[in-house]
Amino acid sequence: MTATAQFQAPLQDYPLFASTSIDEAREFVGNVFCPHRLTPSKHTTRLDAQMRHARVSDRSSLNFLKYGAQVTVEPGALQHFFLVQIQLSGNVNTRCGHQTENICAGDAAVLSPSEYVSMDWKPDSSMLIYRADRNLVEQKLSALLCDELSNPIVFETRMNHHTNSGAGWLRAARFLLDELEGNTGFLNYPNAAENFEENLILSLLYGQQHNYSHRLRNGTAKAAPAHVKRVEAYILANAVNAVSIEDLTHVSQVSARALFSAFRDFRGTSPMRYLRTVRLENVRRDLLDAPENSSVTEIACRWGFVQLGRFSGEYRLRYGELPSETLRRIS
Repeated sequence: MTATAQFQAPLQDYPLFASTSIDEAREFVGNVFCPHRLTPSKHTTRLDAQMRHARVSDRSSLNFLKYGAQVTVEPGALQHFFLVQIQLSGNVNTRCGHQTENICAGDAAVLSPSEYVSMDWKPDSSMLIYRADRNLVEQKLSALLCDELSNPIVFETRMNHHTNSGAGWLRAARFLLDELEGNTGFLNYPNAAENFEENLILSLLYGQQHNYSHRLRNGTAKAAPAHVKRVEAYILANAVNAVSIEDLTHVSQVSARALFSAFRDFRGTSPMRYLRTVRLENVRRDLLDAPENSSVTEIACRWGFVQLGRFSGEYRLRYGELPSETLRRIS
């Protein structure tokens, strides 16, 4: 039996909506996931959309989705959740951050919340989608590393069902689907859903490549030294102010060389690059929450970005769009 044959026509007992309306599909899907653009191809006037939605716990769900037409789905950064999208039929050209993958039936895409996402669906495309809250995944990884995360988790986009780890995760998803469809009651036992949910996340963190994988696999799950944490706390509290390397070495109470070495070993970055990342994230948050008549220049300068050309380039590299596009898309 093929990987996709295992999942055909899933979640029949969990209908959410069926509609030919583009606006209605956008609203229902947005309520489960997040607000997004849904743009049909120029030859498409109506959909044949269906969605089924099964809640696993307060922090995760399993969903079936198809649009029945050629559409572009553009949520931008997901922000608050991870998605694992198992391709059941057709193919979807999937862009997540710097990665663009054509996901065909049998494989899956893992979408990370900090990365810019857009997808081109073919008319025959359908997916089984596992949604997990960002906090759930980040807390599990932090516990495994015995350390706080200095950067968002970014997974490789493609999950290949021909690999042991990919096939293993898909088997676990199949088991979850069977329990939801069979109504055997297993997930209703005390803590059963939460424990199974935790194992799914654990399998994803160990099996799917991401920017912390080397630390998990190389046994470097140990807490960062106190001087790294002091500097991180200082940066988070003072990112809106002028911050120099001299300020950071003073806060750390170690030499600049020791500070750079510790950040490289435990954070995979430098102290000043960490500062710039925090500022970029603050700019994006403010752009997303900006009132009318706000300007990119005003928000960027507030967070210390005075070379606007360089700032725009960095922002686009990280989020997949220009800051002006973020501001225009939300407003």
